[in-house]
Amino acid sequence: MSQVTLFISLLLVHHTTQTHLEEKKCNEDVTLKCPVISDKDFFSLTWYKGDIPIIRRRKEETQPSNFSRDVSFGEDLSLFLPKVKPEDTGIYKCDIRANVGQRNKEGYVRLKVNDTECVTPTEPTPTEPMVLNLTQSNQNCPVEEFPFMWTAAGYLTVAFVKVLLSLISIQTIRVVSSRCQKNILGG
Repeated sequence: MSQVTLFISLLLVHHTTQTHLEEKKCNEDVTLKCPVISDKDFFSLTWYKGDIPIIRRRKEETQPSNFSRDVSFGEDLSLFLPKVKPEDTGIYKCDIRANVGQRNKEGYVRLKVNDTECVTPTEPTPTEPMVLNLTQSNQNCPVEEFPFMWTAAGYLTVAFVKVLLSLISIQTIRVVSSRCQKNILGG
């Protein structure tokens, strides 16, 4: 009998935590229905995108959060997202906090916005032709290469300075260590 109870519990957990998939086109209005809402007798309902709260309903009062886009409650406390973009793709959570004596519930809806249809035509601004003209005029400028002798002389100078500084550092360490040895030996 306990195996049957365990099986039914697992089915209930699976049913309350399953994720529904919604695939939508770009710039389409989307309504995400909470998959675990059965009645409107609860303490609060909050929609999240990932871990970020979006909007909350508590005792017939809507409390928006500082979400990055406009959202609202739709029919049956669904989440209404106007004109979705690829940035809206993600997992949305419907979190129901129950009244005392009832169970809390959470349901997930995965939204995928098709970004191949989300190309927005842009009109050229007055600065774009100037940038193109500047780019084209720069391509006609002659490129002067730095002479090999100057390049080689620069690298050799840097190498010589590095070797010289290394030798000075080694000599300084020898002098300091010999003074320390004399002080230790009392000399």
